[in-house]
Amino acid sequence: MDSRSVRPGHRRVTLSIASELSVIGWSARQAARRSGVSKDRILRWQDGQGQPDPHFLHWLSALGILHRRLSHPLARAVPPPGNRPPLNGYAITSALITIGWSERVLAEHRTALRRLISSHGHLPVRESRWLEALADGHRDLPRPLSPICLSPDP
Repeated sequence: MDSRSVRPGHRRVTLSIASELSVIGWSARQAARRSGVSKDRILRWQDGQGQPDPHFLHWLSALGILHRRLSHPLARAVPPPGNRPPLNGYAITSALITIGWSERVLAEHRTALRRLISSHGHLPVRESRWLEALADGHRDLPRPLSPICLSPDP
């Protein structure tokens, strides 16, 4: 489909879906797994076909805002270290599963993973708080619960 043939409002929505997925670090497949909306439906929305579900857009936008606020370990929104210990390998894996990232995605989006992990197998404290804050944000923003997310594709 030619981008000129997409209505202006739909063009903004398609750009919004694509940009939010990029900010979060997800593919359409990962968004489908996390939201309950089929990958094909998300791809059609990105192509400007059909009206995207507002619950899905709101959820995706909220996750995008979270990832913009916590765009890197030195962001102002990262909580102070406090007295909590740094994340170990198990906690890192758990946080990555919650966020929906693989180690490869973490390394691509946030500097090389091997630079983050210290020689003791722990993330440095600041990076630990950042990853925890992202995981907490994902837990606080559960998948959208709308009829379209619960129904099969037509």
